[in-house]
Amino acid sequence: MTGPAGSRPLVSVAMVLGLVALAAPGPARAASPPRLKTTGDEQSVRRPGALDIRFDLEAVDTLLRLRARGSATADELDAWVRLAGNRELLRQGRLEKTLTPDILVTAARAVIAGGSFNGPPTLGQLPDGDWSDLERIVASLRKDADALAASATEALVPYLPEGRTLPPMTVRFHLGGSWDGRTTDAVYINLTWFQKRGFESLPGLDALLVHELFHLAQASLLASVEDYGSRQSALFTLLLRTEQEGIARHLEYRRLRERAIGSDMDRTNLATYEDGLRRSREKAEILTRFQQALDERRMNDARLIASEAFLGGGPLYAVGHAMAGAIEERSGVPALAATVTAGPLAFVRAYLAVAEDAPLIPERMIAALDEVEVGYGRSPVAATRMRREGLRSLVESRPGDAIAVLDDAVRIDPTDAISAYNLACAWSLKGRERKALRWLAEAFDRGFTDYKHAAIDEDFTNLRENPRFAELLRSHGFEYGPARAPSP
Repeated sequence: MTGPAGSRPLVSVAMVLGLVALAAPGPARAASPPRLKTTGDEQSVRRPGALDIRFDLEAVDTLLRLRARGSATADELDAWVRLAGNRELLRQGRLEKTLTPDILVTAARAVIAGGSFNGPPTLGQLPDGDWSDLERIVASLRKDADALAASATEALVPYLPEGRTLPPMTVRFHLGGSWDGRTTDAVYINLTWFQKRGFESLPGLDALLVHELFHLAQASLLASVEDYGSRQSALFTLLLRTEQEGIARHLEYRRLRERAIGSDMDRTNLATYEDGLRRSREKAEILTRFQQALDERRMNDARLIASEAFLGGGPLYAVGHAMAGAIEERSGVPALAATVTAGPLAFVRAYLAVAEDAPLIPERMIAALDEVEVGYGRSPVAATRMRREGLRSLVESRPGDAIAVLDDAVRIDPTDAISAYNLACAWSLKGRERKALRWLAEAFDRGFTDYKHAAIDEDFTNLRENPRFAELLRSHGFEYGPARAPSP
């Protein structure tokens, strides 16, 4: 019998660790007339057929105002912590278990009193002393909002679908944290970095916004997944991230090269990106390691390799950049733009069509593309969601519902060993031993290798005395017999 949701056997949950469905395309919005709109502390620049870019400075403005006054009430600090500009900072803090609203309040009190605060990594150091540079930065952002939006629009629109009006894109400025980036709802920019570098670093924001706003735009155009639960979904996910980061870096690099370099940050980034292009073949070696892990069904290793590949601007940023550049150079901007909505398989195919020398993609990975295109790649979001929904139904003791969903999951993705295993669990819970054994064998064939757990999974209690159950485990090298406890 399956226990409560919280005590369900480990495999049924652990086998989908890291499975996350991301944003689906957002609804189209009608184009707005040109205007500069100010609502509270949020500014937006709108042009017909262009991008609706909004700047939210409220979190920074509020702290500057309280600091200038030299005091703040508990209610004022509570309201400040809950502002949208601090939302992602606190979310990161929850994930890393290092930052809480109370710590953020303590940091704000120190700053308001004229001191500094050396917080956990998620927050970083908030400096003391003269904050006049930050005040100048905020004033400049307000004055130049129109120009920043126009610059981003100029850089991005050629790579976005013609005639498609995107939802508003918000840039939320905050203080503290060791990161800049985008989420499903906004881009978050840490002004502490610009404060430390000085006012002269602000021109570097232009190229940074191009990079991050591209991500936000693509997220509204292309449903996306992050799923390392099967060999096909893992390859699709890796190639999707390579495309996303590669095109974003390509556009940022173009922006840096097209204008005069105005800051040390610009020069550093440009040098980094050019070095990545020169060494792209060396960096692409990680693709061979990843594919080898998939071929050997070492899914946890594949997930770790993928994490390494993208951590802190890892090697696949440079590989994706090189691929995007090759597509545009040899086939033109429209060819690269078409992949923004067509997805990672189209991106790789477009690159392979123009690769003059040995391509950066290893041969075994190229061969695997055909399988992904007719399997998981047909409907990646649906396959990922069905795998997760089927697991949820099992956890909630609804095996019939699980079967209905998982049947589709295994049909779409022929390498989905997790769903095949969970189908075996569901059929066993329904008392259908023959079907349960059939799907357990299928799970093993698809790459499920935790035979020890299968031997003790409570979902298979009614199979324990079935000689075919023991035979199936022994045929995969696991010694098991009903008269003795299973051993590894």
